[in-house]
Amino acid sequence: MEAFLTVKEAARITGKSPSSIRRVIYPIIHDDAHADRAQIQPSVEEAMQLRMKGDNFAWRLSEELLRREMPAEAEAHKTTPLSPTKLSGHAEQDLLAMLQGELQIKNQQIVQQGELISKQMELISGLSERLREGNVLIGSLQQHLALPEGRAGNQPISVKMKRAPSTQSEKGSTIATKAAKPKKRFLSRLFG
Repeated sequence: MEAFLTVKEAARITGKSPSSIRRVIYPIIHDDAHADRAQIQPSVEEAMQLRMKGDNFAWRLSEELLRREMPAEAEAHKTTPLSPTKLSGHAEQDLLAMLQGELQIKNQQIVQQGELISKQMELISGLSERLREGNVLIGSLQQHLALPEGRAGNQPISVKMKRAPSTQSEKGSTIATKAAKPKKRFLSRLFG
């Protein structure tokens, strides 16, 4: 029985992209009478049944068709085969190494953030102390500058008003004297 490969497996073996493998498959699957149709699974009937059910399926092609369409890369793979366990073991090691590197980077970032937070806490405590000292100074200043108590008698202030002397024209002046109205002062306007 010949082995069939999925598009991704064939791409990995040949070193080509999955779209290159699909370019080989699609002309064959679109022509049901194609000579190489037996080299691709599922068969015409199986593909029709899967489509009627609404199931998704992956196209698989035979190794012979793959070697025939892309001979150089497939032959190079045949001469140096890697077992799936070796491939998965190598991939797991790469993944583990990558994850360890990421973990180390994250740990360094955590340490840096911790140092930054401790510096900020020191700064906040220093500023809080300065604020407390400022409040104490303001309190003592308010005590020193407190207004004295009001007068003992609480007597109202009395103001004496004086009227301005009226200006009379000099004797012998030819200017007719007008009757001068006394100017109302501010307080007389208010109270009088």
